[in-house]
Amino acid sequence: MNYTLELGLKGLCRHPRTMLLAVFTMALGLAATMTMLTLLAMLSADPLPGQSRNLYLAWVDSRQAPDAGDKLDDESRTPPRLLKLADVKALAAAMPQARQAALVPTSLSLDNEDGSTQASVRALLATGPMPSMFAVPLQHGRYWTAQEEREHAPVAIIDRETSLKLLGTANGTGQRVRIGRTLFQVIGISAGWNPQPHFYALQGNESAWGKQFAVRVYLPLESALDAGVTPASSQDCDRGKHGGFRFNELDVGACRFLQLWAELTTPESVRSFNDQLDGYTRQRHAEGVFVRPPQSRLYSVRQWLAANRAVPASVHLNLWLAAGLLGLCMVNVAGLLAARFLRRGTELGVRRVLGASRRDIVLQCLTEAGIAGLAGGLLALPLTLFGLWVVRLQDRGYTELAHLNPLLFLALLALAMLVGLLVGVLPAWRATRIEPALQVKSL
Repeated sequence: MNYTLELGLKGLCRHPRTMLLAVFTMALGLAATMTMLTLLAMLSADPLPGQSRNLYLAWVDSRQAPDAGDKLDDESRTPPRLLKLADVKALAAAMPQARQAALVPTSLSLDNEDGSTQASVRALLATGPMPSMFAVPLQHGRYWTAQEEREHAPVAIIDRETSLKLLGTANGTGQRVRIGRTLFQVIGISAGWNPQPHFYALQGNESAWGKQFAVRVYLPLESALDAGVTPASSQDCDRGKHGGFRFNELDVGACRFLQLWAELTTPESVRSFNDQLDGYTRQRHAEGVFVRPPQSRLYSVRQWLAANRAVPASVHLNLWLAAGLLGLCMVNVAGLLAARFLRRGTELGVRRVLGASRRDIVLQCLTEAGIAGLAGGLLALPLTLFGLWVVRLQDRGYTELAHLNPLLFLALLALAMLVGLLVGVLPAWRATRIEPALQVKSL
């Protein structure tokens, strides 16, 4: 084996121009493919590692009957997901065995207690134990309790940056911030929490990606509504009722504006919750409250991201284009290697005459091709880093995630070796077809 490796290394040094061309061609195709694979891997990663596998979006169809002129629902692009507050409370009461949290994102302004400093932030208004369910990390303080939520207590969790800006300290627990005319007690200071993509707010008025939409304030929903906070997100209100978007009041009883998430840790709990969700829908339809045919959905985070096409179609398209380029590069490299091996037919023929088997010739050629592939992978690394830098220059929210991690670098080297061996198979086979007697006779 050492002798075969030595022959492969020596073979690389012969005709260096064609070998350099083969290595660079391979590196170009590998870099293009790895750039797009890296971006796709980052976009397809778990948005909330360790927790998202237990979170499920629940929906029941409480919408009004469609008008005669309404178009059929197009759920292929935007699956419905909004519920009324009354349905959220009813589902929580009907299925108390599962932790549930309904939430809606919004923008709001808050001041310190004397009004001397103001901050405009992204906030989540939530029911139930949302912060603990969604693994919001706390640096100081605590989450709100069920009793505080029932009593509409004006409590808030803010992040460290907001605490520094408004309260002048990284630990502002115990102090108060003003939202509208209401003073909210700060009970917790959170660390950064910004899942990518923002699976909890898809289809809303915010992008699915980007640091600019990081949540900085968490408020119990009804405490926020009492303080005059209007959810600035998508809403679906009954006919004749008005919704609220920043400047309007929200008709809580007539508008669907909440997404309901349940924490289900076992397959049995998922099936049980799904059955109870379906039973609730059928019961409400039988009572005449839900006018449409009974319909309910339960999505895992992965299913919800797939249903909403969270990964942009352009990323998949670019990956296919990069794979096509890699295939074209492989064909060209295979041609270059075949030319190199056939050009060295005399050398290979002499080896056959001296007793080398066809297997030995194949191993020598594949070793040379594999080393060339590895060299192409090493050259592809700086080209891949350059490609990811170019991707990050495009301000599309998700492009800032384009970074190569060590596992992907190892994948790059493995792919390079595999490509090298694949493109070397046909040239190696052609080299074994050389008749040794004819090559020796030509000497």
